[in-house]
Amino acid sequence: MEPDMWIGAERGDGTAVTMVGGYKITDVTFSENEACPTFMIANINPRFDIGYNLSSMEGIVQAAHEVNADVLVFPELCVSGYVWDAGHKAEVQEQLKASDNCQPEVKKVLDGIKAGLVGGGRGLKMVLFGNVRVDRSHGKVHAHDSTFVMTPGADYNDTFYDKTFLTPLEKLFFRRGSDKRLVLDTRWGRAGIMMCYDLCFVEMGKRYAFTDEVDVIITTAAWRTEAVREYPLLNLKIDNYYQYIWRLMHSALAAHNQVWSIGANCAGVFEKTGGRFCGESGVWSPSGIPLVHASHEEEELIVIRNLEIRGHMRHQAKEHFDYRLDFDEVYREIRDMKPRRVSLDGP
Repeated sequence: MEPDMWIGAERGDGTAVTMVGGYKITDVTFSENEACPTFMIANINPRFDIGYNLSSMEGIVQAAHEVNADVLVFPELCVSGYVWDAGHKAEVQEQLKASDNCQPEVKKVLDGIKAGLVGGGRGLKMVLFGNVRVDRSHGKVHAHDSTFVMTPGADYNDTFYDKTFLTPLEKLFFRRGSDKRLVLDTRWGRAGIMMCYDLCFVEMGKRYAFTDEVDVIITTAAWRTEAVREYPLLNLKIDNYYQYIWRLMHSALAAHNQVWSIGANCAGVFEKTGGRFCGESGVWSPSGIPLVHASHEEEELIVIRNLEIRGHMRHQAKEHFDYRLDFDEVYREIRDMKPRRVSLDGP
């Protein structure tokens, strides 16, 4: 028996599924307020092939233009493809070096994407993408697993977040980012950026929500599917534990911190290992409820229109209570004090 984390919320019939540029697009509308942004989230399978990945990005950007998305979010390492094992360390390092934003082939495509962005009105204004960041400062060369933010008026190489929490595999290839968070102030609201494994560490989301007061946390990821957790006497076994955690972490991040959570993940089989990414890129509301999500195995583009990311919970009906206002009234930071310990096992 496996638990089903997609709760049984009633869904309307406002979902449109179309094909644009060879990509399946699931298109939903959150509100009628056209002053709010429209997000496209890429649920894709990057390969260990820079040329293929760049071409894929160009096609998806074109699709974003055609559906009038304002913000496009790609997954982690969508330019280079994901890293794979210690036995091929030299090959992976060469791939990462070749995918640097400053490499001519890469720079040409990225600059072309930037040139098509618009500053106002309807149209694509912001693209978030994952790639290696080569830091040559301080006389040394270090590679970071980073998310870059591309807008018309700034250099995307200057607006980035370096992944803070690296998996053991990633530590073979990347240097850990500093604890410096990235906060984006936009006309629609304030966004914080996280990456993949960062989701497992609640302190970062809490800082974004309560210190930085963001409205939405956007996570780029290359999150896997398979891991087994089994409890035999309860007849409970989960084969795709990491997939379960992907869903759970987004709902918890959103509900605990009363923010929107948007996740862009890789999907399908990883060509180098045969392992699977869990996909399911999507949007979770501050209630913790998933509003829309992509396939766990197929490439798909999710579009959610007119997403009211600023102050959404304050506009909810108050049949029982308004969770966000309750947070504002009750919350205070827990001081660093030793607990009171009580032994219940006798003398």
